[in-house]
Amino acid sequence: MKKEFYHILILAIFLLTFGCNPDELDVTPDGRISLSEVFSNVKMTESYLNSCYAYTNYGGTRYFFFAALAGLEDSFFDSDYTEGLMATDWYNGKMTSNDDPLGNSGTSDWNGYIWERYWEGIRKCNVFIKNIETAPVEKETNRTRFKAEATVLRDWYLFELCKKYGPLPTVTEPFSLDFDFTKLTRPTFQEVADFIAKDMDQAVATDELPWRFTSSAERGRMTKAIAITLKSQAQLFAASPLHNTTNDQTRWVKARDYAKDAVSKLTAQGFQLYYKQELGAKSFYDYFLNQQDLSQSPKDRETIYEPWADQPTYGGRMWHINGFPTCTAQFKAGSCPTQELVDAFDMQSTGLPVIDPVNRYKDSDHLNPNYMTNSGYDANNPYTGRDPRFYATVIYNGAYEKGVDQTVWTYVGGNNGIQSNSRKHTFTGYYTCKYWDREAPGNTSCGGFWKKMRLAELYLNWAEAENEVDGPNADVYSIIKVIRDRAEMPNIKAGITSKDEMRAYIQKERMTEFAFEEQRFWDVRRWKILDKTDKLVTGMKIVKNGDNSFNYSRFVIGYRKSWNDKFLLFPIPVGEGAIMGANWQNPGW
Repeated sequence: MKKEFYHILILAIFLLTFGCNPDELDVTPDGRISLSEVFSNVKMTESYLNSCYAYTNYGGTRYFFFAALAGLEDSFFDSDYTEGLMATDWYNGKMTSNDDPLGNSGTSDWNGYIWERYWEGIRKCNVFIKNIETAPVEKETNRTRFKAEATVLRDWYLFELCKKYGPLPTVTEPFSLDFDFTKLTRPTFQEVADFIAKDMDQAVATDELPWRFTSSAERGRMTKAIAITLKSQAQLFAASPLHNTTNDQTRWVKARDYAKDAVSKLTAQGFQLYYKQELGAKSFYDYFLNQQDLSQSPKDRETIYEPWADQPTYGGRMWHINGFPTCTAQFKAGSCPTQELVDAFDMQSTGLPVIDPVNRYKDSDHLNPNYMTNSGYDANNPYTGRDPRFYATVIYNGAYEKGVDQTVWTYVGGNNGIQSNSRKHTFTGYYTCKYWDREAPGNTSCGGFWKKMRLAELYLNWAEAENEVDGPNADVYSIIKVIRDRAEMPNIKAGITSKDEMRAYIQKERMTEFAFEEQRFWDVRRWKILDKTDKLVTGMKIVKNGDNSFNYSRFVIGYRKSWNDKFLLFPIPVGEGAIMGANWQNPGW
């Protein structure tokens, strides 16, 4: 009798990618456990489901070397640029089908390696789904819950792969050893989204699958809330320009309806944006500092998915890898906000943008902003009166840091000024403070927890799709108002009449709301605007005058080479292309 070993590490890379038939591999009498034995035991069946989660990567700063994906898009500049690491290769356009800068460390422990890991996760989920039908369970309700849970997890792996590599096969069965992979046909992204939607509808209809977990022992497991969010995410990608080249409006209708339905169902289940009355605008800052509390009545009702192992803060020391030089034991500046990000934060008093969201700059080097009139912005005091989310994200010249009891000066000659040859110093004139507690004494234990999915995303998914369907109507304004209200910001400018203008406002809102959260890296790809966002980034050079005033001048930090259309999708790894056929490779690779 031929069986598959439970110990997956003996499988070849080929099988790690696409899986195998449980009746194909020989078992030797060495004490290892076979699948038939696993799925004849209640505890081992549950343990196998647990093992399906082992392939989810760490988020946040777990790109090589303790870097963030945000450092590769226009909101941030990675201070490791001089170190020959991920950012160096990315900025220089060195990606190939044989070398992915996101995973160039030679180990699968970092976020960049998802092709093999996630396909293996899909394989294990499919093995579990197939065997749970006849496996013994402690109670029959567990069977339906476990199957729904594994299905959501499998489709989560699939969607993450498709975001990076484009639409890929919707696999529901382990492949046999003699399977001819050249016979596979590539689906459209809409077909992937429809596959996910069908699965997620079934998961949401499964009574035994909870909307949220209330026990810390189940932290990070799949839920109905994750399922309904995943359904919205997949359809938004299918409707976006990258995968909807004809602007098929039926796709946008689906994207709108899915996001609207998700918001309706989640709010009915008690989900809401995180806000503490006593904190006011600081609620947005506070939200990222705390692990989601799991109870029947949680304080954090916004978080939808916070992976149990995801601590992007390097063991609670966010300041260590995204701090400023005079911060205790800082290792590097990490991902430093760019002037492009700073420009995106509106003025609080008027709610108006500092620069026109539609035509942001008058020159190709972003040195001549197209300022909005009557916004309240003062170029001589550029960091005064901005959107509270600015202060929850950016450390700027003159910001007081309570945890270390000092003022951060980034002007030329200041205590934390620009140095372009040191990973410890900012390249941009700014430092990042999102995800770390600036009031913790000495900043010695001040890391937050990675929010992979949160309710705010669904509101902005809904607003984006609503605008694409019916233009800037009252619904779009009311949806965005929910996000702005939490930040204690006036709603966006009234009187917008064109889809194009509203689209620019929504894209700016996503840029500020989700700064550092890995959203924009994928957003600019699905919008197909890399040529507008990723050619270069700028910073702010500040000179202190004798009267203690400052002069501010913009400068180009560097030009990048990862902005043309081939960088919209990552190349299929060269070994997999050899298995599946050359026609699978993405354009330009």
